[in-house]
Amino acid sequence: MGEKRVGTRTLAGEAYETIRQAIRAGNFKPGDRLRFADLQALCGMSVTPVREALTRLTAEGLTVLDDHRGYSVARLSLEELRDITAARQLCESEALRLSVARGDADWEARVIAAHHLMVRIPQARDDIPSAMREDWEARHAAFHAALISACGSPILLEICEKLFSRADRYRRLSVSLAGAARDVEGEHRRLMERALARDGEGAAAALREHYGRTAAALEGFFQNENGGPV
Repeated sequence: MGEKRVGTRTLAGEAYETIRQAIRAGNFKPGDRLRFADLQALCGMSVTPVREALTRLTAEGLTVLDDHRGYSVARLSLEELRDITAARQLCESEALRLSVARGDADWEARVIAAHHLMVRIPQARDDIPSAMREDWEARHAAFHAALISACGSPILLEICEKLFSRADRYRRLSVSLAGAARDVEGEHRRLMERALARDGEGAAAALREHYGRTAAALEGFFQNENGGPV
């Protein structure tokens, strides 16, 4: 029984990653219904691990459950964007300020290494310039995680990680918008430089501005959509 349960959890984890990546990649659009038969075919699994995966995705805000329609991809909205941005600016800027104050040489090395790896590859895909490369996104997440890794609070780090993940679809949408070009590489470089210079307040301010720019790029999009969910 124990081995069977462990196997189910492993399959559920695989199903979670498969469905999550399909949503992130835009294979399922905001508002799309998620039919079990389609997801079972996508994951190559029975309904049980798929159902567990959807329960986890719903808890993280990527999917929603309606008693009448079943599961669907969560919609994007200006209200949620503003809420996520404010929460990230509050929590992550404090985590960064604490890391700057407490970080040692190992923390500095993690930040420098993560930044180096991130800038070694372009952000945009060659075939679809308006879309992010998945390997860049992974290194981007690692860079932001390294910046706050010395804050000393596992709970705060967990909150920041969840908010970073919650912002993922908004971040991807901002990259695809025409006219949203910005010097993201320069913003990241300034973040690193202020952190390594032990300028906690300056680094925190740069981080808040960095996230604010992403939100500002999307504000116009949602307002053109009459502020409604996408």
